[in-house]
Amino acid sequence: MLEARSDIVPGTRDAFLIVDSSLLIQAVSREAERLLDVTEESAVHRPVAELLQTADAEARGRIGFAGAVAEAVAGAEDPMHAFVRPWNTFGVRMRAKIAPCGPPRAALIVLDSGMPGLRAVEQN
Repeated sequence: MLEARSDIVPGTRDAFLIVDSSLLIQAVSREAERLLDVTEESAVHRPVAELLQTADAEARGRIGFAGAVAEAVAGAEDPMHAFVRPWNTFGVRMRAKIAPCGPPRAALIVLDSGMPGLRAVEQN
């Protein structure tokens, strides 16, 4: 597994994706396969935006989902949060924790699907 901060390391039941500096998916956990209804083979080398869409349009934070992924790939020190939804759904929102991992440099996106009805809030 890639190196990551201990507070972001996913558990065996967590849905997570690893995204490279080109914002292409490089790995998908089994739980993410189930949650997003894809196989790892079909997800690898696809843009992350084809599987996850931002769901925080009304948030007033500094950056959105794509910006958080780009900052994580660039080596941001602190994990960031964003609300996302699977590409093929509406009304489903998941909190995503996004942090750097590597080597090589990449972003680790851990999805929390157990938080229904959450509203996006400003992240500091």
